[in-house]
Amino acid sequence: MHDRKALGLVFAAAAVITGIWTVSGPGLSGRFSEEQKDPQAAAIAHERQMIAAALRENPGREREWLDTNIRARMNDRVFLLAALTNDSISPSLLDTLANSSDLGVALEAIRNPNTYAATLESVYRRKFRPAFLIEALAAHRRTPPYIFRELYEPERDSSRLDIWFAGNPATPREILAEIARTSTNTFVISALLENPSLDCWLQGQLARNLMKEQNRDADNPNVQRLAELIPDCTPGPALDGGRSVRLP
Repeated sequence: MHDRKALGLVFAAAAVITGIWTVSGPGLSGRFSEEQKDPQAAAIAHERQMIAAALRENPGREREWLDTNIRARMNDRVFLLAALTNDSISPSLLDTLANSSDLGVALEAIRNPNTYAATLESVYRRKFRPAFLIEALAAHRRTPPYIFRELYEPERDSSRLDIWFAGNPATPREILAEIARTSTNTFVISALLENPSLDCWLQGQLARNLMKEQNRDADNPNVQRLAELIPDCTPGPALDGGRSVRLP
């Protein structure tokens, strides 16, 4: 569950992008505000409640219960979309569902924190890779580092994936450093500020970036948040010797 909370900000920012494929997703508070208008969303929410109740009645057997019921209802899309938000599903079953022809089901399997790196690699190698699948890879903590690097290089100009990279603790350090140094996007910077990998050196890069004219704003919440973080920053090994940075 920790993974879903940590990525909540990132997924919330992209709800509009992926919403056409699935009405389920981690950390998307408020995503079901249209349930009354969307029967499938209401059905998924109901199934999620039923699943939660069943899991409470099976303490210590959550994975067994989920795996058994998922295998028995592989053609029940509503149930699958409700079940796949749970992190007790076995990786082997997630691998199967990540290859589903139903892209909404595949997306939820890819998002699951238990999904193996090998499964994510197989998704990356597909010939048909819709943008929302690539975004899920950029946001997943088990995505192999080489995939981050291969995704980042072609996208430097457009910064299309920066918000996903910025919020992911598994993103290679050099990519986080480049984002901290150059990004002017408020949502990207907000995601980076919530990233547990944001150490003293990266904070320094971000501080210098935020002091640029285009970012400097007395009411900028990102500047205020960084000002709160930096005084508590403990110097440590970093590219600049671990020096902490004070905001001007």
